Amino acid sequence: MALASTTIQASHLTRRLPASVLAATLAFLVALLLAAPARADFGFVTIWGGPGSGPGQFETPTDIVFDSLGQAYVTDTFNNRVQRFDACHEYVGEWGTLGIGEGQLNAPLGIAVDDQDRLYVADTNNNRIQVFDPSGQVIGGWGGFGVGPGQFRLPFDVAIGADGNVYVADTDNNRVQVFDPSGAFLFAWGRFGSGNGQFDAPFALAPAPDGSVYVADTFNNRVQEFNSAGAFVRKWGGFGQDDGKFRSPRGIAVDSNGEIYVADTNNGRVQVFDSTGAFVRKWGSFGTEPGQFEFAAGVATDPRDDVYVAETYPNSRIQQFGEPQPTLADLSKSVAALGLSGGTANSLNAKLRAAEDALARGQENAARNNLAALASQLEAQSGKGIDAEAAAALVAMTEQVSTALACQ
Repeated sequence: MALASTTIQASHLTRRLPASVLAATLAFLVALLLAAPARADFGFVTIWGGPGSGPGQFETPTDIVFDSLGQAYVTDTFNNRVQRFDACHEYVGEWGTLGIGEGQLNAPLGIAVDDQDRLYVADTNNNRIQVFDPSGQVIGGWGGFGVGPGQFRLPFDVAIGADGNVYVADTDNNRVQVFDPSGAFLFAWGRFGSGNGQFDAPFALAPAPDGSVYVADTFNNRVQEFNSAGAFVRKWGGFGQDDGKFRSPRGIAVDSNGEIYVADTNNGRVQVFDSTGAFVRKWGSFGTEPGQFEFAAGVATDPRDDVYVAETYPNSRIQQFGEPQPTLADLSKSVAALGLSGGTANSLNAKLRAAEDALARGQENAARNNLAALASQLEAQSGKGIDAEAAAALVAMTEQVSTALACQ
């Protein structure tokens, strides 16, 4: 089906349609840090935003990505801008105004970031992709209205594949187009229909670390999986409210473990699947309370595999879900579990005690400095006095504790 017009309107986004110690240590760290599939402690973390046009407010946010510094970028669709937030979700800046000129936007929906922190924005009503640096300076772009290679009719989403290529959900053309990072057209697949590899308004896509590409085939109420060359692999879903069924899924993301998160928009929930499409779990219901959704349009994951849901009108907010951040006490227990002795143990414990003392005095910066020194020592001891995998896990844990202190 073709969308009702070649311009995205609010109705497109809001209508609802039919060595024993070491072994024990590693097991503990993996469970705590690496998001084991069960994720028993997974739940609501925080929320930010709300309706409006001021800094940190949104008028239909639809997508979110994270750069290498942990900064978040949100497409604030009907404010025609991208907003940037620091790792604590505090407003940093924004760019974009309504228009057709370079750097201007018209209902931007999707956003992606590559390994060089270049930001690719699906400038939907302008039928193009614009590329920005983190400060919002335009550094590239391509597109234009049409049905030919490299042209678009309402590109709703953009994502970066494991191969570094740029994948675009060319929604009203019912296809996926693939480009190199400079915007040179490579290939495309899909056409209107309900058969394998066909689409009825693909709203979102998510390349996986293994090269697979998952597409939210919105009005077919399903997810389709393809390989990196666009060959059909499998599909799942169908219209309904049961587990594994969908009503107009509009967002999709893949975490580092290969789990797939789908914004099941008109069922007011997020569903999670394994890489084969088997249902794993779900959460959410209609409403305005934390953990509820009025219109979950976008879903994304951060490097820690926390999950972020972008809600459009009327909630116009971002919700974060995940496991509790590790504390300084957790970190101390993890270091103790290594069973070290002698100078290395004394040095690590001294840094932990110094961090604890600084925190008790309310000196968060001093505590973070001691944690940075701890991380440096762990890295230096990696593969020497401390197993490399355990050291890497402890460094990651130390950084998480430090970030949590910074955001208090």
